[in-house]
Amino acid sequence: MGTSVSPSSNLSPRYQRLIQRTLQIERQPKLELQNERQQKQNEKSVVSDLDGKLSSLQSQLSTLTDTISSPFEGRSASAAEGTEGFSVSADKTASTGSYSVAVNRLASADGRVSQAYNSGGTGLRTFFDNNGQQTFDLEVATPTDSNPDAREQISVTVDPSGSTNKEILGNIQTAIDDALQTAVDNGTISSDERPSASVLNPTSGTARLSLRSQESGYQGRLGFTDSSNGLLAELQVNADQLANDTQGGEITEVGTDEGSSQLTSEFELNGLTFTRNSNEVTDAVDGVTINLEEATGTTSSFEVSADEEGAKDAVQEFIDRYNEVNNFLQNKTEVNPDADERGAFANDGTFRRLGLQLRNDATRPVEGLPDRLNTLEDIGIEASRDGTLELADEGAFSDALRNDQAALKDLFAGDDGVAKRLETRVDQYVETGGIIDGREDVITGSVDRIDNRIDRLDERLQRRQEQLRARFSEVQSTIQSLARQQRAISQRLF
Repeated sequence: MGTSVSPSSNLSPRYQRLIQRTLQIERQPKLELQNERQQKQNEKSVVSDLDGKLSSLQSQLSTLTDTISSPFEGRSASAAEGTEGFSVSADKTASTGSYSVAVNRLASADGRVSQAYNSGGTGLRTFFDNNGQQTFDLEVATPTDSNPDAREQISVTVDPSGSTNKEILGNIQTAIDDALQTAVDNGTISSDERPSASVLNPTSGTARLSLRSQESGYQGRLGFTDSSNGLLAELQVNADQLANDTQGGEITEVGTDEGSSQLTSEFELNGLTFTRNSNEVTDAVDGVTINLEEATGTTSSFEVSADEEGAKDAVQEFIDRYNEVNNFLQNKTEVNPDADERGAFANDGTFRRLGLQLRNDATRPVEGLPDRLNTLEDIGIEASRDGTLELADEGAFSDALRNDQAALKDLFAGDDGVAKRLETRVDQYVETGGIIDGREDVITGSVDRIDNRIDRLDERLQRRQEQLRARFSEVQSTIQSLARQQRAISQRLF
């Protein structure tokens, strides 16, 4: 609410200036309140910044105290330099050690082709004219975790309209596509499981029907149940033979089981021969995934070890976020008498104590651990005089990870672990309804009360302005009246 004197007032400029000066003096308490409100808002902004930094630290502390996915239990797998046949990765359940691998064959999809037909011939038209509409079943692999050998039968009905062999092969392809799409739409199979059908033209005068599974290996093979009049036998797509330039059948030998099928991958691991339906092998070595990439037949090796880089990165991230909080608290609680400067928390005992408590939580020994490994300093993390942490000896950290993994984990995540202590401390501040929420509520309440006082002052100043206007208007009117009387008397006398 404003309290300035309107320039359109009938008062003379002299009286307007007098009112303005008077109000300026009486407005001083309002200016002081506005300054106090700004200080409170600045304090709330600083508290909010601290909340963000503590929450960031809390997030990383949760990573270090995670008992299910501890960064100190990670595993790293690496193939020998120059390896081309495979790549490898490992999770925390893998045992450390070295392994040899040779990739002899990659898993492939099951491909089938019909015999080669003269594109312009009418043999297939004659077949349908003699036998009519044909219905056969196409068997599709639909593996699940609980039933990896699950399969679905898709019924396909063909009643072609074409005249030439190529046209009728196209009609068969369309019938297969329509039946498979219907199966996808009604949820019988997924789009990822749907086989593909196409008509190929090896030469300008020949045509062949081609089918290919989406799933690889013997498990992903296609299956067939022929029509009553033997359409598939006529096409030879279900023939138990390898296809060549003229005859239909299998592109790759399907075999009778995983061991005999050429659709499966084959590799040697530590001298033993393995076959799998996929090129991603997750069950040959516990906790290790081997991705077969090229059938080189050449033996190479890989090693599983503790994931030092992952653990180091997690600890370094903790150090960075801890230092950010430490430096922030130092800056905001600092007093510089020479420059007459005081941080926002210079007089705040709660936040001054927090800085000291965090340092103590980070540096004091962890109960229940051996003396050689019960402080951050023992694993190469040093604390400077200003409280900041630094991973100064990476060798000590790596040594602890390799030789004392359990103790290293307890140093951070045990009941009295460094990260556990800090997490408990930080939670008191950042949790809903915690210390910071309470502090922000207090500041908000103070700002609201200041705003109410400012509003009341504005109302009082407005009333005061109106009183002054009325008073000076009366004085101005009296003076003007006396001046008129004086002029009238002077005219009569002279």
